[in-house]
Amino acid sequence: MWLQVRSRIAVLSILASLFCLAAAVAQTWPSRTITLVAAFPPNTTTDYAARTIAQELTKALGNPVIVETKSGGGGVLASVSVAKAPADGYTLLMTTIGPAVLRPLLEQGLAYDPVADFTPIALVGDAPNVIVAGTQSRFHSIGDIVGYAKQNPGKLTIGHPGIGTMGHLVALLFCAEAGIEANLISYQGAPAIITDIAGGHIDIGALAYGVGASAVKTLAVTTKERVDFLPDVPTMGEVHYPNVVATTWSAVYAPARLPAGIVGKLNSTINTFIGQADVRKHFTTVGYRVLGGPPQRLADQMAEDHAKWSKVIAAAKLGGK
Repeated sequence: MWLQVRSRIAVLSILASLFCLAAAVAQTWPSRTITLVAAFPPNTTTDYAARTIAQELTKALGNPVIVETKSGGGGVLASVSVAKAPADGYTLLMTTIGPAVLRPLLEQGLAYDPVADFTPIALVGDAPNVIVAGTQSRFHSIGDIVGYAKQNPGKLTIGHPGIGTMGHLVALLFCAEAGIEANLISYQGAPAIITDIAGGHIDIGALAYGVGASAVKTLAVTTKERVDFLPDVPTMGEVHYPNVVATTWSAVYAPARLPAGIVGKLNSTINTFIGQADVRKHFTTVGYRVLGGPPQRLADQMAEDHAKWSKVIAAAKLGGK
């Protein structure tokens, strides 16, 4: 009995020491430059949000926060990089639902676990996904696209931001719902898709609305209701495809087991910033809806989307599992 008591006391003593150590780390953090790894290239909404938040964190924390772009593999490259980094608060990740939820459902053997390898920090915001075409394109509506695809099976080319991204899933779901065959082409981000659409190299794109979208024409949004910043653009439901509903949310993560004190500082700073009316309005101008909330909201969003999209992927036989 006495040995059991001594063991319990020892365990409690160790836990108390660890708690005090974590508290001390949080008090002294940060003391040097923080790197925020952006999973998608410049001129994407995710990158824009990352750079805006990095500027605010720099001011609020008193140490530089730099953005390092590691695009590639639909966000996988950045995820793997941060998953392997020390959990000391000096390496963070700005990524989206694609690498955080969808890619693991679509592909086996990824070099990271989206739950076990990361600490949720904050759900920052989301952008509607859109179907876009070139300004000089033959396609002026979703009906035009479907009509062409049915008359020319397999010839329609659709660009998306990478395997496992929401744009990829939207493209797959759209084809399934419309009963069409298309050639889906993977890119490293939306800017390259927009460039190729504008240049007439591919027919249409499925991507998150954001910076640079004015170079092409938006034919439909994948939200349940029309969005304020695209009032004249119909939803997919309005053009007979009500099941094609999706948004691309972005969030900040850290490597697993980040001390709670640092998590709290980061979450509080980000929420205070994006909660300002002028900041929310500014994000709206680039097609971004601010969300925010505690880390648990991000964890809950991941669980909700995992349940939803795993069923869609399985029913459509889209994944490799």
